[in-house]
Order: sequence, then structure tokens, then C-alpha cells
Amino acid sequence: MNDTDMITLIYATIDDIVKSIDLDPKPGPKGKLSESEILTLMVIFPLLKPFCKLNRFYHWINWNFKHLFPNMPDYTRILRLFENNKELLIYVMTKLSDTNSFGLIVDGTPVGVMEAIRGKFAKAFRDARKVKCASKNEWHYGFLLVLIIDQQGSITTASLDVKAEVKQLENILEDLKDRWVLADLGYRGKDMHKRMRDDKQIAIKLTGGKERQWIENVIGILKDKLGLSRIRGVRKTPAFIARVFSMLCAYNLCMRLDLAI
Repeated sequence: MNDTDMITLIYATIDDIVKSIDLDPKPGPKGKLSESEILTLMVIFPLLKPFCKLNRFYHWINWNFKHLFPNMPDYTRILRLFENNKELLIYVMTKLSDTNSFGLIVDGTPVGVMEAIRGKFAKAFRDARKVKCASKNEWHYGFLLVLIIDQQGSITTASLDVKAEVKQLENILEDLKDRWVLADLGYRGKDMHKRMRDDKQIAIKLTGGKERQWIENVIGILKDKLGLSRIRGVRKTPAFIARVFSMLCAYNLCMRLDLAI
């Protein structure tokens, strides 16, 4: 499958999901790009150019795929569109997974915005902090990303914050019930486990064995193939969040459409 066929297939899949949503009409004149076109651009960014900056991707699309996006606005407008449509992208990511899956696996990973030594001097990302990667014993300046995958390996829910992983998991589980969750020792907390079991019938099993290898592979693909390990050229937190969730949605699309990563 060439790039044109892949972009067309991704657009058709996203457009079917967007058409099923009852979107409120936005005030003002109609935009040059539809919501489906914007989301398609956000998703193919990590798939086709995972480690480059957005401005390079923008010029590359204009040069190679102008026939697919003839009404492409200017670069600054694309920046705003990506930020403003991240909530819709998260919805599409969720629809590409099995949200009713009984068995779930959770894990977290730090996502750096810059080197840790520069963090205290940064003028941007004041809401980020130093976070540690326990497996590699490394410090980063950025956020903690917590992922939950279903029994097929697709990402059902994700949280990107500076809070501890166990706190983010607790917030995620507030909207769920009747689940079996596999987690590592970083999510231990006797009171939280008991409350989830009694109030929501959610059983959290702490394990470091082979049961959790699947989500480790998911995080590895996100970092090594889709660019999560090195996001640069972003100067605002909303743009950074949109970039991260575009990678998560791209991964789910690869799982749904059986695309090579």
C-alpha cells in the first residue's frame, strides 16, 4: 500500500466516525478543511514523518499530497486547528478501541518536552515538571503518560498529566466499573484498591510478569516508531497534548486497519 492509498483509507475510517457524531455547528464562515481532513492530517503526521517538526511535515504534505488536501490553509492556521481538535481526536481514538473490554492493562511512561537540566530555565511548559523513567533510571522534564489497553491491544483511555501515575489511574477508573485491571507495583495503594473493588467492582492485580508484556510493546512502538520519545519544535502545552494523542490515535488506526508501522 502506497502513501496515497493509506491516507485515503485513514480518511475514510475517520470520516465514518465523525459522521456518527452530532457536532454543534461552529460560528463564523466554514473552514477550508473539514474535521475529518484535520484529524487525518493529525494522524498521518506520526505515521509518515514521526520524528520531524510540524513545519517540515506541513511543507512535505503541500509538496507531495496537494491533490488530497487542495484547500490547505497556512501554517499558523494548521497549528491552531490541531490544538482545537484534540478533543475530537481523543473521541476517535476511543471509538477505535473496545471500551467494553472486561480485561484491561495499565502502564505509564514519562514523555519529555526537553532535557531535564534545561527544565528549570524553560520559559515554556511551566506546567511540566521533572519526571523519572524507573526502568532506565533517567530523569526527564515533561509529563507522565498513563495508558490503558483492551484485550485486543488497542488504547482505550489515556491520561497526560504531572500527577503521579496512581492518581491518574484513579481518575480514569472513576468512569468505569466491573473491570479486571493488570498493573505494576507503581500503582499499589491499599485504600484505592479497596474502594475500587467495593464501589465499582474493579479488581486491580499487581504483577510484573508476562501478562503485562503487551502494553510494554505498545509503549515501545509509540516511542521508537511513532515519535513519542522525541517531540520537539512544540512550544505550548495544548499543541504538545495534541501531538501525543495524535500518536495514540495513529496506533489504534494501525491496529484497526492492519497497517505496517
